[in-house]
Amino acid sequence: MNAMHLDSGLDSAPPLEPLAPYRQRNRALVALVCLLAACSSDNNRQPTSPTSAVVNSFSVAANDNNALSAIGTLDVANADSARVVYWSGSDAKGSTPYVTDVSSGRLVVLGLRPETEYRLYAEAVGGGASTTSDTVTFTTGALPTFLQSVNLSSPTPASFGYIFTAIWDGSTAYATAFDSTGRVAWYRAFPGGLPAEEIKQQANGDITAVLTTSHGGEPVPGRAVEVAPDGSLVRTFTAPDASYIDGHEFWLLFNNGAYDGALMLAYTQRHLDLSAHGGPSDTLVTGHQLVRQDANGDQHVVFDAWDHFQLTDNVEPTSGQLDFDHPNAISIAPDGNYVMSWRNLDVITKIDATTGALIWTLASPFAARASDFTITGDPLNGFSAQHSVRALDNGNILVFDNGTKHAPSVSRAVEYRLDAGAHTAAMVFQFRHSPSIYTSFTGSAQRFANGNTMIGYTFGSPTLVATEVTPAGAVVYEGTLVSGGSQTPYRFTKIRSLYRYEAP
Repeated sequence: MNAMHLDSGLDSAPPLEPLAPYRQRNRALVALVCLLAACSSDNNRQPTSPTSAVVNSFSVAANDNNALSAIGTLDVANADSARVVYWSGSDAKGSTPYVTDVSSGRLVVLGLRPETEYRLYAEAVGGGASTTSDTVTFTTGALPTFLQSVNLSSPTPASFGYIFTAIWDGSTAYATAFDSTGRVAWYRAFPGGLPAEEIKQQANGDITAVLTTSHGGEPVPGRAVEVAPDGSLVRTFTAPDASYIDGHEFWLLFNNGAYDGALMLAYTQRHLDLSAHGGPSDTLVTGHQLVRQDANGDQHVVFDAWDHFQLTDNVEPTSGQLDFDHPNAISIAPDGNYVMSWRNLDVITKIDATTGALIWTLASPFAARASDFTITGDPLNGFSAQHSVRALDNGNILVFDNGTKHAPSVSRAVEYRLDAGAHTAAMVFQFRHSPSIYTSFTGSAQRFANGNTMIGYTFGSPTLVATEVTPAGAVVYEGTLVSGGSQTPYRFTKIRSLYRYEAP
């Protein structure tokens, strides 16, 4: 029988030659499908284009600044960006943000758990395709002993991001971020015997901390430091000669994203005769300056309290060194000028950023100074010993009102809408904790993009509490700091990311 005929036993069966072209076309289609599948499989493993990213090696090591972090070293070619993907056990995979500058080959992983084994690989993107490294293992170290018993206790998780504060064990200061469950997720230790007062995530994603034992008036040294998210030191700042740095507020300044200097509080001291006011004839008195440091390090005084206020403007009791003005907050207003809080005067001022002139004064009815605004709609008749004053995007002023002069003393967050034409400051929001909490010093208030407010009850409070409330005053989160530290936090603030700044 002819091999090209059907094997049917019938000599009259038609030949199969007419089917040959179809078989050849089918074989060609199958070959093409197999080739495409092979190419697709190869792309998942390693790009074949000469312009695609190629990972030559990837390794991971400990970060000496933070046991909850790891440093990845990546050798890669043709990469536009890269990131690290990581997981532990059966956990869902997490990842770092993509880094577009891969020239250093350094990838930082943050927010890990202590003493935990992780599996990690690098993913690089280039030439329109991505490729991954081999998977490596890495085990994190133990938290510092002091931090092992620290947490932010809450029955419900925080709504987003991390809650940021500073704590102190008597010899080492810790800038600390707690995740939504209240565990320590990030920290940077500052040994050397100086506590950290104000800490902040700045607009470039770096962290600043003001390290000093001063409460705002003592003649003691101090400094501000800027560290990158991995904890490495970027810059150190000190006060101008013959003055001392104040720890209540510190800002980095930027111009079109480029570093443009810093804004800080400093203070100087004078020997004054206070006998006319019932005091000693030789008293060392502290007055404060708002200092701008340029990108090249030059410093100049923008505003000097000695030139604008009087000793008799002091209406709040002080302890120890006489600090008659006690500024404790700087906020950069939407128009670029500065809104400042003066605790011991019960006054908030707006200052021209260029000339240092007083633009307006919002004085509480408890203050000795005159006010450009009359406070309306406030059942507590204004604020006293206030902290954490913030100029909001809508022009309103948000205040942590410590409330020393309320009867009884009670702390709250309060917001005023300023009307320059009518010269009124109308209360549009307040939150008073139930049961009431009184924070005699420090404290914070922070507004989020969704309208919620984070309120930090700190020094002098029976408990150290961070509370998030809605515009209607409903509590959506409350965390209590559990810490054996010898100094209580200055503020509680929220950040969205450990890697970069994102508006909360």
